[in-house]
Formats: sequence, structure tokens, C-alpha cells
Amino acid sequence: MVLESIISPKSAEEHKSAVLLTGGIVASIAVLVSYFLFVGSSFEKFIGSFIAFFITMAIFPFMINLEKYDEAKEENMLKNRKFLNIFSRHKLIIEVYIAFFLGVIIALSILFLMLPQQVTEKVFGIQIEEISRIRGAATTLSGTFTQILRNNTQVLLLSFIFSFIYGAGAIYILAWNSSVLAAAIGLSSRTIGGNYGVPLAVLQYFPHGSLEFLAYFIGAIAGGIISVVITKRKHNYFWYIIEDSIKLLIVAFIILAVAAVIESITIISA
Repeated sequence: MVLESIISPKSAEEHKSAVLLTGGIVASIAVLVSYFLFVGSSFEKFIGSFIAFFITMAIFPFMINLEKYDEAKEENMLKNRKFLNIFSRHKLIIEVYIAFFLGVIIALSILFLMLPQQVTEKVFGIQIEEISRIRGAATTLSGTFTQILRNNTQVLLLSFIFSFIYGAGAIYILAWNSSVLAAAIGLSSRTIGGNYGVPLAVLQYFPHGSLEFLAYFIGAIAGGIISVVITKRKHNYFWYIIEDSIKLLIVAFIILAVAAVIESITIISA
């Protein structure tokens, strides 16, 4: 595919800004393709879902190669007895995931605000419905915390399972959540004051949103490294990497719990 020939895991390691820019370009193209393919059709209400699908299709081969590259680097570290902490060993893939989806969120947020409102409602209609559902579910602090943590834990487990079964299968979940977050930032910006309200809208969602995405990234990575090591069949550090994956999942859940507390307080005080 064109994308994987333009940017490789090695170049991504050296140029994170290029990964961020790639995320923005891929997201913008996905919006254009989804809109012009499905506007006016019976699938119009699902344009938002197709955006996440096209982002996934574009970046999927690259992410597969990235996971293999990351696992090979970790094995090499272990062979050379560089027993660094778990995040140091997987620093590359975490940074690339963050850079790419940050680019996606920025691009989709800008498009949400720049496009005519009637177009925005068609492109992000399903995301807007999801945001309304989440906001409408808020009742009490304890109830909201439980619901948020349960929902986010389900997303975390899906990220892990999809990444384990399909290699980089969690990308669709991450792309979908990126589009929902971008729509939420766009809606809040409009309420606060249009383009001038973007900084405040970002501050509203950044504390818990960044933690949630970090947890999902970690869950996807945990599933991905197990998938890679199992497909190799023979691996001298098999159980060491399995232990890594379990530790990553535990850390991801703790991060989600903290994010749920922050989000609960934000919803109740809003």
C-alpha cells in the first residue's frame, strides 16, 4: 500500500512529527472519501463509522509492521541483557500510537468546526448521537463513575482482544473513539464561542480523554505483542513478553480508573 511505502517503522521512530502529520492527512482523506461515497445513500447515517473504517484500512499494514519492529527491538534488548522497565522497552510503539491518533483528533476537530453545519451533522451524526447518549446517562457521581469505568473497561478489553486476534485490529476502536472525542471538542467549542472556544474545549476533555486513550493504546499494544510472539511460534523470551502484556493491562486499567474519576467529576459539575 502507498502509506507503508511512505512511512516505515524506522522513519516513524526518528520523526514523530511526520507520524502526527500522517494521522491528520489520513483522517482528512477518510472524511472526504466517506462523505462523497455515502452522502445521499442509504448508508448516509453511518458516514461517521466509515471514517473510522477508512482510517483503519489506511494505517493497518503500517501498524502491523510497527508491532513486529517493536517486538524485534524488545527481543534484541533482552538478548543484550538490557532489562529496562516495561515502558522503556515499548516506548517507540506508545509514542507512535499517540502521535498518529493525536493527528487524527486534531484534523477531525478542525474539520468539525470548518465544515458547514449541515455537512458536519451528516459526517459526524453518529458520533453526536453517541455523545448525547453519554451525557444523558449522567446521574450521580458514584453511578457515573461506575458506568464510565465499566464502559471504558469494555473498550480496553476489546482493544486487547482485537489486537491479539487481528494483530492491529484495535485500530478501528481507537479511530472511532478519536472521532467521538473530536466531535465532543467541536460541539463544546461551538457552545463556548466557535474557533475561539477550542482551547477551553480541549482543556475540558484533555485531562480524562488523554488518560483514556493512553490506556487504550497500552491495551492494544499488550494484545499486539502477544499476537506477534505467538505467530513466531518459537521465541526465547515468550513468558517474559507474556508477563509484559499482563503488566501493561493492569497499568491500563489503573489509568482508566483515574480517568473515570476525573470524567465523573467533570460531568457532574457541568
